[in-house]
Amino acid sequence: MKRVKLVLDRPNCLFESWLEEWRDEAILRNSELRDHFAKALDSLRRYPLPLESGRECIILQHFGAKLCSMLDRKLEEHRRQESTKTVDARSSFEETGSKENSTAKESREKPARFACQVVEVQEKTVVAKQAKNAKKNAPRRLVNTNEIALQEANRQILFEPNTFDIILLVDTQETCGGKTKLQHDATLAELTQLGVPFEVRRLKIGDFTWIARSRETKDELVMPYIIERKRMDDLSASIVDGRFHEQKFRLKHCGIENLMYIVENIDKNSRFSIPLPSLFQASVNCLVQDGFTVKYTKNHKDSMSHLSYITKILIKIYKDKSLIGCKKEHLTQADNVDDTVHLMEFKEFNKASSKQKTFKVSEMFIRQLLQLKGMSIDKATAIVERYATPQILIMALENSDKNGEQLLADIQAGDKKRRLGPTISKAVYQLYTMNELS
Repeated sequence: MKRVKLVLDRPNCLFESWLEEWRDEAILRNSELRDHFAKALDSLRRYPLPLESGRECIILQHFGAKLCSMLDRKLEEHRRQESTKTVDARSSFEETGSKENSTAKESREKPARFACQVVEVQEKTVVAKQAKNAKKNAPRRLVNTNEIALQEANRQILFEPNTFDIILLVDTQETCGGKTKLQHDATLAELTQLGVPFEVRRLKIGDFTWIARSRETKDELVMPYIIERKRMDDLSASIVDGRFHEQKFRLKHCGIENLMYIVENIDKNSRFSIPLPSLFQASVNCLVQDGFTVKYTKNHKDSMSHLSYITKILIKIYKDKSLIGCKKEHLTQADNVDDTVHLMEFKEFNKASSKQKTFKVSEMFIRQLLQLKGMSIDKATAIVERYATPQILIMALENSDKNGEQLLADIQAGDKKRRLGPTISKAVYQLYTMNELS
């Protein structure tokens, strides 16, 4: 049997009609709101599912809290009018039916009335038995996993203010993967003593992040903050084996906006495989070139105090906001206005942050460029956006009309649109065109 997908023509026709009315009124008044109503109307028409209230429209673009309230007030007024009409019609029907029943009652004879009642009881008994047998013998409807998945994908998550808890998530490697059991116990003990609401969970990226969990539905949205904690010895080892660049790359692409590093145990007397000034330079590069926030802490206890402080700040900032579930690819397009914030579901965040076993050419190209001294993720990304593969870049460098060493110097990178500059451009030129590097 062929499956037929039912698509509603106008699932939100009432809301559409009111928006059209307000748009037309704004046009007559020559009001600037006409464009706002028109954009909201277009966004509503594109949405394929029915919305139960104006409040639910907050998930759509160009819908703020004020417009949603206007729709709710209009909907309430509409329901009152419909309710009044229904009551009036019912009263009229009952009055007419009462008069007819009174007339019929006077004309009937008692034996006939008794006979009718007996027949009526028998008919009801037969109908009840038939319905019971039909229900018993009816074929069971098979569960369609595709339909369930589709419903889950289209389910919109909305947290009203003060209906959720903000919880710190601690990666299992921070508690179970430490060098000693003492460090594991210290993390849990410090956070407990500081009164931080936390849970230990396997994180695919980062050491600490935060979630908002609905008290009613238990849905989870990941907050736009994530922290990678590095002891100085761990920072040194990760730079040597290449994990440092890989972690920064994955953090930049995990969908979380605010990226932070905690650099811990700064001891000038300790010896590392990389000189201490170079380790400081690497952390400063995270701040200046890659846009991370960097916090230096004295020891493990100091790091836990910093996490406690951030947790309290996040609770204070977000407890009075409305939180809306959003896909990772839509986060950059979402409008966080009128005390509404679009956040990614935690399960999507953790799944998308898993280490990939296979990479696209562009991803491998970026990783290759990051091995150059002074190259940041933003700079490497800007180069790959202009030249998608190493082969395309090599052809451009070799066939450049001007000096190939300066071909990339004017490319802009990052939010501040800074030029790559001659040094980076020359380094890339030498890497891909010279047979021997000096």
